[in-house]
Amino acid sequence: MNTLIKIFGLKREAVLLDSRLFIIKAMLAISVGYLVGRALPITRLDMVSVLLGVMYNLEAVNVLGLRGGFNQLLASTLGALTTGILVVLMGYQISFVTVALGIGLTMYIALKIDYRMVSPVAIFTSIYMTQLLQNDALGNPSVVQTFITRIAALGLGVAIAISFNFLFSVFYYRQLGRRRVEYVKLKTVTGLKAIETALINHHALSSTGILAGAFNDVEMVKAHLETLGAERKIPLNQREKANLDHYLAIVVELKNILHLAYDSVYVCDREKLTVTRADLEVLSTLIETLEKTDLSVGQGFGSVEWPLGPLTSLDPSSARVYGNFRAMAHHFDAIEDHVNQLQ
Repeated sequence: MNTLIKIFGLKREAVLLDSRLFIIKAMLAISVGYLVGRALPITRLDMVSVLLGVMYNLEAVNVLGLRGGFNQLLASTLGALTTGILVVLMGYQISFVTVALGIGLTMYIALKIDYRMVSPVAIFTSIYMTQLLQNDALGNPSVVQTFITRIAALGLGVAIAISFNFLFSVFYYRQLGRRRVEYVKLKTVTGLKAIETALINHHALSSTGILAGAFNDVEMVKAHLETLGAERKIPLNQREKANLDHYLAIVVELKNILHLAYDSVYVCDREKLTVTRADLEVLSTLIETLEKTDLSVGQGFGSVEWPLGPLTSLDPSSARVYGNFRAMAHHFDAIEDHVNQLQ
């Protein structure tokens, strides 16, 4: 049984990122999108756009889906207008020139709206306007009918996705916060273990790639929690807002621990310092303690006796590394304080 769970089950990191919940959310949203889309005369002509609109805009946090959906609708509308005008000017003679110009202008518009990415939905809209032209009542190809059908179908999909983003954010914000901080903790432990191994084996720089991935994960979770806290449409009372503040503070403390670990690696590599296992007792204790805790339920915390002996070396670099280890212990104590204040 355990073997089957290991083979077919999701990784713990995926569970902590609410992947199971997202699958259920997607299935429900796509079902509603299909039923509503088929029920409306205009959208039933383009069910692909309805369903794509749903899936492209499902997010863990409501406001992310709202902003993303608005930007995609805006870019798609402008792209459809631009490509549609090109089709008309070309006398409905679709060629590689029409397709290329349509894609180029759509990308330009999308980048003007958000320079960091080109919406795949906007690109699909441009292709749609040249390759899937709808017919009017007389059976003739019609840019206007194609535009109305595409935007109506996409808009319905976006609206359904935003609705599900809102509902799931309201009812599952607490589980989202707890699981996110546990996810960051796991990534922090992975990074700290790599640091410990690197320092013992004197291969300091080999761990920086793992740390870079951990920092990316921390920033992702931090952004989600900040967005959830700033979402005014979710009715959070004072206790719930306080919990979100504590979740965010825990993530920041874990980020500080990773920064201190990275600084220790950098100093040891630059100064060619030799770190013994005795020197790493604080780091080892921190890793062991973090592994025993489960931030998703707030369990595993207790009094920690940190092996913080007096500094024996007068070398500034050694003092800096040891100071980093002491600071890691204090940041963990801060995490414990925030966990104990969760309501």
